[in-house]
Amino acid sequence: MMNINKKEQELIDEVLKEFDFNQVHKTMRLLRWEWISPFGYEVPSLEKIKNSANNRIEGAIECAKKVKFKNKDIEYFSSSGGFKASVWKNIYGQITNVQLQFILTEWQAGED
Repeated sequence: MMNINKKEQELIDEVLKEFDFNQVHKTMRLLRWEWISPFGYEVPSLEKIKNSANNRIEGAIECAKKVKFKNKDIEYFSSSGGFKASVWKNIYGQITNVQLQFILTEWQAGED
């Protein structure tokens, strides 16, 4: 179990409260976007979608905490099942920003 401080929990709670999980669930049902389950493949329930999103956020935070150098411009992320959770740290190594995305498609070419 990862140690999440009060400020990090507040950021997580805000993202989970404001994110439109109903829209994600509706999209997954419409597209028949299935995840593997103990019963085979199925469109996940709203509860499973929310739990997965929370796990992605906690995974991104855990990743950021494992890296000891402090650079505020680095994105730490965890992704799976269409979700991408990203976090950023300040120069003191504290998590300052949390972002959650549900990505249907993306494309990038060239150098950053």
